[in-house]
Amino acid sequence: MPRQSKAIAFDVDRASLISLRKALPDCVIDVVTGATAASLTRDWNPGTVDLVVVKAGKELAQTLELCRFLVSCGVLGRDAPVVTDSQEETPKTLGLHRRRRNVARRPHSPLLVLVPPSRKSIVADVLKAGAHSCLMLPINAKDVTSMLVHAQAGNQPGRHTLDLERAQTEDRWRDEGGQG
Repeated sequence: MPRQSKAIAFDVDRASLISLRKALPDCVIDVVTGATAASLTRDWNPGTVDLVVVKAGKELAQTLELCRFLVSCGVLGRDAPVVTDSQEETPKTLGLHRRRRNVARRPHSPLLVLVPPSRKSIVADVLKAGAHSCLMLPINAKDVTSMLVHAQAGNQPGRHTLDLERAQTEDRWRDEGGQG
């Protein structure tokens, strides 16, 4: 029996959650409200996850720290409870985390960050913090589906991202524009 897809959405607004559900109709989407890297314990473990979505918060440093935590600690591949969309309250601080070592991250579990249009200047920082891709709010299901297809396809030589997504490997044929 095939495993059901799972996504985790951090602090997404109602409209974004509706778009995520349209884009991922057969996916269980767990919604986490008010979590920060500091509020997640080193033992926090959401289970095997196919997509992690983070809405950029008001404080850039907290958003970047959460992205780095999610990428570096390898939470995109284990099992533990999370706050679901039926629980609207902010989670209590669970304790400071410590970096996990030797935890494998699923290669096709992208981290998507939702960015308000007024803050598009943070996209480069978010990508450097480990996000696979960013979408400007408001999002629509078609954009989410397209991002997920590109993430699952991986890096393909000849597909240039205009620095909106990180290349997974170097494209030997890309011209850097230097002297010939």
